[in-house]
Formats: sequence, structure tokens, C-alpha cells
Amino acid sequence: MKGPITCLHGIFPSQRFQWAATAILACVAALAIISAPAWALASEKKVSLAAKKRAVLAAPPDLLRKFGSHVIIGYHRGRQLTPLLKRGAIGGVFVTRRNARRRSRGRLAREFKRFRELAKGNTLRPLWIATDQEGGLVAHLSPPLRRQKSLGRKLRRVETAEEREEITRNFAETQAVGLSELGVNLNFAPVVDLKPKKRLRRDRRTHLIRRAISNDPDLIIEAAETYCNALASWRVLCTLKHFPGLEGVKTDTHIRQASLTKSREELEAADWIPFWSLTATTPAAMMIGHAKLEAVDKDNPASASSSVITGLLREEWDYDGLIITDDLDMGAINRRPGGIGKASVDALRAGVDIILLTADGDLVYHVLYAMLKAHERGEFNESALAESRARLDKHAARFSPRTQLWPEDMPIPKPAPHRSARVE
Repeated sequence: MKGPITCLHGIFPSQRFQWAATAILACVAALAIISAPAWALASEKKVSLAAKKRAVLAAPPDLLRKFGSHVIIGYHRGRQLTPLLKRGAIGGVFVTRRNARRRSRGRLAREFKRFRELAKGNTLRPLWIATDQEGGLVAHLSPPLRRQKSLGRKLRRVETAEEREEITRNFAETQAVGLSELGVNLNFAPVVDLKPKKRLRRDRRTHLIRRAISNDPDLIIEAAETYCNALASWRVLCTLKHFPGLEGVKTDTHIRQASLTKSREELEAADWIPFWSLTATTPAAMMIGHAKLEAVDKDNPASASSSVITGLLREEWDYDGLIITDDLDMGAINRRPGGIGKASVDALRAGVDIILLTADGDLVYHVLYAMLKAHERGEFNESALAESRARLDKHAARFSPRTQLWPEDMPIPKPAPHRSARVE
């Protein structure tokens, strides 16, 4: 296909006219670039991080707040977050070991308070301060918070329900008090996957055998219900992880793509029982992993599948709590075509409420850029986004760190009819 300059050269064969035509078209192109909004300029192919950052920070404030409110990000230095917090461009901050290393409780609490002050009046709702504080192997804020054995290990040889309840409540309240004092209001615990019988081969980072509570769904329910309600009494939201269950996944999703090949019948008979029951009896959020749930959607990771999130969790299970992705900066997503940018758009379109990026605050520019471009193309269902915003509003109000008392306006959710028998 001939370009516009070539066509004009054909119309005006004289070299003098050709020069004039070339100059005119160059001026027109330059004016078009100047008049276009900065955030809408760059093509999505081969755009540098620096260009995406400029485009995102130049985006219309209302649009940036709208999509940024669905994102929680990690950081290396607090100043990374300043331009984002001042624009209301993120919904929360993830805190991990590198942020807590060699820092006192008071210093951390002051930093989180400063984040909230920067965000105040800019973000759509109170800021989430989130962490991974399971106990045992995964305890990102210990120190400065007190170290604890994992809940599964503490309960391993306990024989009576009364003893288990007391141990779990003490464990949970110790965590809740410490998290609440720091200003953390979202904790990515407990692990309610079934405990595997043996360690996963080539398991570099999941270590589920050391983190899971039990291989008995009833014991998991018993412990996790006590845990979640104890955290909620200190205005800290717990998170059930990692749906649809990692026990049957043979590959570490931190490293590469993976699949859960169990049938729905197998999953409903064991792996999914804790998720069903606990979403009916606690206000828990749910973290959704990156393994493909082949019984429902063979093509997409669960975290980016509308069949799993909207079809199964929202419609079949009638679950109206928050759904949070596992960290998008993992091999299962990075090795997928489109990477974290496409995955974030797919997840939001599928019904996820919060996109999680734990590693580096600058990665958020890939995500926000992809969301803004998808919005420009009209790829989002505005009604579904409004429902997600309503869920975020409800939970942010209930778990904003105002007091240490259970909110009077927060009744325990009633079980969905198809789960009533199991919960009772």
C-alpha cells in the first residue's frame, strides 16, 4: 500500500512540488501529535517503561483513580509511591520483608500513616495496607512483629476442638494486634489449600507442605473461621488462599504456567469445601491463583478467567466478597503472551476486584497503561466495574483502621442456600 507522501509525489511529479508535499504532511503529523493527549499517544507494542510512566501520570485524574483503585503494589522506597498516591492512582500498598528490615514498629507505622495522608482526598476510598503474615515460613513483618510458628504446626498434635480453638484464637489475636498497631488492614492469610502428602518436585517458592493447615477440610474450616473472625474484630481483613487450590498443582506457578487437572467432583468433595464454607461464615476476601482450572477453563489461568471468577464464584457460589489475584509478577503470568499488562486487563474484565503486584512499584505503570488502553478500546463492562467498586467501597469502609471494635453495621454473611447444609 502506498503512503500519503508517495501518493502526492505521483500527483505532483515535479521535485519542487514533492518537497512542498513532504513538508506539509510532516507539519500535519506534528500538529496531530501535539494535539493528542499524552496518555493516549503510545502504541502498546514496544513501549518503554519510561514512556508508559509519562503516559500514565498524564492521564485524566478521574480515569486514573478509577482503574488505579483496583491495584495494590509493593515498593522499594516510599518515594516511589508519592506520585501515585498524590494522584489517587493506586488502591493500596503491599508491605514485605525488604520494607520491614531493620525497622522498628514505630517507624513502620509512621511510614504507613504518611502513605494514608498522601492518599487522603485523592484515592476513591481509604488505602489498603496489605501484607503476607501467615506465621512460620511466610511472615513478612517478623521482625518487628513477634515470630510465630505456622498455624498448621501449632495445631498438629492438638486433639480436642476446644484446645484448637483456644490456640488458634491466641495465634490470630497476636497477629491482629500487631498488624492493627502498624496500620495494616489486609492480611493475605490463612492458607486453606489442602496439605499435600509430599513436597512438590522442583518447588522453589510455594512450599505448600510447610504452610497448609491440614489435609482435613473440617479442621481447616474450624481453624480458619476462628482466625478470620479474630482478625476482623481488629478491623483486619483476612484472605483465603489460593483458590482453586494448589494441592493438585504439580508445577510452581512462581516459575512457570501450571494446571489443576482434578475434576469438579474431586474438587467439590475436598479442596473446595473450606472455600465454600468460609466465604459463608466470615467476611474473608479470596486470593485467586494462576493455575488453569481445567475443569472450568482450559485456556486461561484462573486469575484471568471469567468462567472461573464470574461464572463459578460470583454466579454459582453467589460470592460477593473481594477477589484478589495472586502476585502478577510470577512466571505463570510473565511467560503468558501479553505478560502482566494483558493479565491485569483480563483479570479485571473477568471480575477480579484487586490486582496484586508485590515486587516493585514501577511495575504498576505496565498495568495502568494496559488498563487505560483497554478502556480507550472500550473493552470493559462498565456495569461490572461499578459492581466491583461497590464491593471495594463496602469492605474499605468496614476495614479502615478507625477503631478496634467490630463495626455494628457488619453482620456475618449468611450462607448461600446450596452451602447451608455444609456450614450447619
